[in-house]
Amino acid sequence: MSDLECIVDAKAELGEGVFWSVRESVAYWVDIQGKRVHRYDPSVGESKTLQLDRMIGTLIENAEGGLVAGMQDGVYALDFETGKTKHWCDPMGGDESNRLNDGKAGPDGRFYVGGIGAEGQQDLYCIDRDRSWRVVESDITCSNGLVWSLDHGKLYYIDTPTKEVVAYDFDFEEGLLRNKRTAVSIDESLGLPDGMTIDREGKLWVAHWMGSCVRRWDPDTGKILQTIPMPVEKVTCCAFGGAGLNDLYITTASVGMEDGDWEKQPQAGGLFRIRLDVGGVPGFLFKGRALVGA
Repeated sequence: MSDLECIVDAKAELGEGVFWSVRESVAYWVDIQGKRVHRYDPSVGESKTLQLDRMIGTLIENAEGGLVAGMQDGVYALDFETGKTKHWCDPMGGDESNRLNDGKAGPDGRFYVGGIGAEGQQDLYCIDRDRSWRVVESDITCSNGLVWSLDHGKLYYIDTPTKEVVAYDFDFEEGLLRNKRTAVSIDESLGLPDGMTIDREGKLWVAHWMGSCVRRWDPDTGKILQTIPMPVEKVTCCAFGGAGLNDLYITTASVGMEDGDWEKQPQAGGLFRIRLDVGGVPGFLFKGRALVGA
């Protein structure tokens, strides 16, 4: 395992949603409150930024090219190079008190993305390949980390205030969730669970908001296997990337920090990276037409 390093000192307000593009060999991530998309190219150590006009919670990649974004007011196609967007749908029905938060493409090629807002009144949505949508889980407050088991038979999911990682049986053909149960219970003293990824051994890596770390959890036993201490409190998301998918990319936040906090956490809001002994698996692609002009 290599040393942890801050590779982009972006001072993001709410860094989130990091994922590795196998197609481009770059890491994408967002600053939700800063309304920005970042793209980091490790081959040259260069970061580029796209400024948007609305908050963006998450990004996924499309099999036919381009990106799909869960934004403040719905789902969009997004072209990073031109900055052009095209609105697809708003499963929240225009409710300005809510917004889309974390999301990922599933092994079935659909887009699963959840809301954040009033307590217990949010949903986890499935955006189908034809851009239609439906609710697959309700009674959520802050929809966050989600990842599929290696055999694609389970979805692991986090609603942050519950302080749990739950597991569902995943219906690949229909895109449905069944048989909810607790996989990991997290004591509040460890920080709140936020974004999440999975490694090649089927273990879960969870970013701990206000916990100053990323932890590796065993979803079968609910036990902690490894802890990566971070130099910032608000750790938000993580994803495997790089050659061999052995680098863990980690986003952080600086929202709510004051002068004294910056003295203690000068790299808050940065993108971090650490090389691990265990690697990850490639992310899935949305298998619909996501090009801005489509």
